[in-house]
Amino acid sequence: MELVEGYDHQPGVHCGAAAIRNVTEYYGWTYSEATCFGIGGGAAFVLYEHPEEPWVTFRASPTWLERAFFERAGIPHLTGEGEAFETAWAEVTARVDEDDPVLLFLDPAALDYRPEETPHLPPHVAVLIGYDESGTVQLSDGAMERRVEVSRSTLAEAWSTDRFVSLENEYLVVTRARTTADGTDAVAAGLRGTARYMLDPLKVKRDARGPGEEGIAALRAFGDYLGAWPDLPEPARPVRAARRSIDEHGDGTAFRALYADALAEMGRRTGLPNELAGRMGDVADQWRTVATRLDEILEAEDPAPARFEEAASLVGDIADREEATFEDLAAELGRAGDRE
Repeated sequence: MELVEGYDHQPGVHCGAAAIRNVTEYYGWTYSEATCFGIGGGAAFVLYEHPEEPWVTFRASPTWLERAFFERAGIPHLTGEGEAFETAWAEVTARVDEDDPVLLFLDPAALDYRPEETPHLPPHVAVLIGYDESGTVQLSDGAMERRVEVSRSTLAEAWSTDRFVSLENEYLVVTRARTTADGTDAVAAGLRGTARYMLDPLKVKRDARGPGEEGIAALRAFGDYLGAWPDLPEPARPVRAARRSIDEHGDGTAFRALYADALAEMGRRTGLPNELAGRMGDVADQWRTVATRLDEILEAEDPAPARFEEAASLVGDIADREEATFEDLAAELGRAGDRE
């Protein structure tokens, strides 16, 4: 098997942030997963209407995180998408032949090694680190404890999808192991971008790869939808999907605990008060409570509408707290910029 020599697989909390950490460590940098998550844009909220069901679902991290990280960090890289499978496959395996790991953007529903009954929304990010002529592909997937192997046909199916978002053989690879941006500038850009996106997503050039509400407004809308779910024919189905989104990769906090860590680490570089990280940690605890309430709904034989209303109220409280925290984060970054 052709393998990227010296690549160290380490699992993580967020598939994309863990992939970035592992790849950048391979090239000699020492970014933590939390800092990768924060520079890339960190926390998000994107509400998607289910294409085949009368309800909505969501993702709690941005679809552009990986590209944004490499852009902000000033790391030369190449991206590809939209090519036919054989063309894209030839490109990425040529990179592996040169000992360059390649980030792949995949549909987790097509990955047969993943344990979730209800896979999260695409894209799921894994790193191509090996292949052989028999059709076996080796991946470093941060959601898994160890490296995994899939068939080339499985990869081809996962690499192209229209499930919620459109993916067509998309990849990202580092082309030169150097940085051209100041580290503190990259950190500040990531923090500023997250605050701007959550508060006013229409002013952010990046989008969520398809139609959908975004930011704090989407979070509030989700609470409204949740409160109305008892009227659906099968309310357990959207509850189960929401529970999966909160607990993506076992995080259990809609990635707000990881973002609290990012605020703590990155705040030291930008002079942010420690209490912002603490407040985001409190938000993470609230998301855990929402997850517990959704579990109780799923466990009840005939859940009363009051259970949904309670969960919806908790989501409304989270929206208030997140909005206040991101407003204060934006204000602090503005004051820091004035001092420079």
